[in-house]
Amino acid sequence: MRLTIIFFLISSLAFGQKLYQKKTFEDGKMNSEGWIENNQKTDYWKFYHENGQLSKEGHYRYNKKEGFWKFYNAKGQLVKEGHFKNGLKTEFWKRFKNNTCIEEGHYKKDKRIEHWKFYYNNGELKEEGFFSNGLKTDFWRSFHSNGKVSKEGHFKNGKEHGYWKFHHTNGQLQKEGEYNLGNTINYWQFYSANGKKTSEGHFVDGKKQNWWLFYDENEKINHKCQLSYNQKNGYCLMYKNEKLTSAVKYSNGERIKEWTDLKSFKKENKLSDLKSQ
Repeated sequence: MRLTIIFFLISSLAFGQKLYQKKTFEDGKMNSEGWIENNQKTDYWKFYHENGQLSKEGHYRYNKKEGFWKFYNAKGQLVKEGHFKNGLKTEFWKRFKNNTCIEEGHYKKDKRIEHWKFYYNNGELKEEGFFSNGLKTDFWRSFHSNGKVSKEGHFKNGKEHGYWKFHHTNGQLQKEGEYNLGNTINYWQFYSANGKKTSEGHFVDGKKQNWWLFYDENEKINHKCQLSYNQKNGYCLMYKNEKLTSAVKYSNGERIKEWTDLKSFKKENKLSDLKSQ
């Protein structure tokens, strides 16, 4: 893309020349126009898309964006607007899609700070919470497109931390438990969309560990298994109508053997191996 540059001399004093510069695309359409002083952009500038639509507009100070700026797409729709200081985003900003605001909040030195809101394309709230130095912090809440809460909990250094709750689109609890800097830890419980518990157990550094309980559609125990790093590793006890029917041994996810009565199980295994069930 070839650009043509045109300068208009405005003044030539002790402080140097202040020129009005125009750049054009190869087809002669305007690319940008604004003021140049001491070879640096200054004051008000406008930039254009190749189809002639305004691309962005705002002020410069010593060749860096300063003050309020607006940005547009090739259709002429506003894309974002906000303030700059010394070339970095600052204060309140908004971003748009199809003339609808999709996010709004504050910046400081180009990093998000304080309270922010994000929206779906129809303008409905998608999530809101706080930033510190560009990272999510403190309490956040997210929403399904139908307006019901999808998840809520705290962040620390941009990662989930502490107790969190997740919800199905109908509002029913989906799962709940703790995070440690983005990793699931301790005891978690999971539920179906009709409110029935489906499973529960422990996490260690984001991996399922120790005994886990799994439930059928009537919220009765279907089986319970010893897990290690998300794999069956140890025993799985199988139930039917809340009665123990068999025990199966696994090693790193591989099925080893099954027992269907206590007597045969005790011949080859120690009951103490099941003590943490």
